Amino acid sequence: MEKKLNHYNRISALFFLGVGIFFSFYGRTVEIGDWSEPGPGFMPFWSGIVLAVMAVFLLLGSFKRREWQAMPPFFPLADSWKRVVMAFLAMVAYLLLFKIIGFTLMTFVFIAFLLKTIFPQNWKRTLITACATAILARLLFINFLETQLPLGFFGF
Repeated sequence: MEKKLNHYNRISALFFLGVGIFFSFYGRTVEIGDWSEPGPGFMPFWSGIVLAVMAVFLLLGSFKRREWQAMPPFFPLADSWKRVVMAFLAMVAYLLLFKIIGFTLMTFVFIAFLLKTIFPQNWKRTLITACATAILARLLFINFLETQLPLGFFGF
């Protein structure tokens, strides 16, 4: 198993090293700018650098003799795929109902749904967490950052 994990880590490290180098070279073809006034190549260049550095660390780590921890399966339960589909459909519903219901209320409903069905919690924890998330998101995005998000038919 260790050889397989090291082998897969090497392959993915080489792939992401190539992607990082590509983005770094692409970022150099356009103006990078500086930290105070970044140009259009700033983000691709520095993202490519960071990705390449992380890939080099993964590649070097794959040659060490220590054993890699085996990851648990992505779908540990037989019906886990249903949770993924439900979470995807919840995101689609969030997108479709966002303008109608409004940012704050839709965020509350979305988080409550995730906490009750996808990551089952008791009602008290679900409502407190959903309410706190909706209030903090509203304070951050509407009050602090002053973004214009839909208020919905309730006006909040």
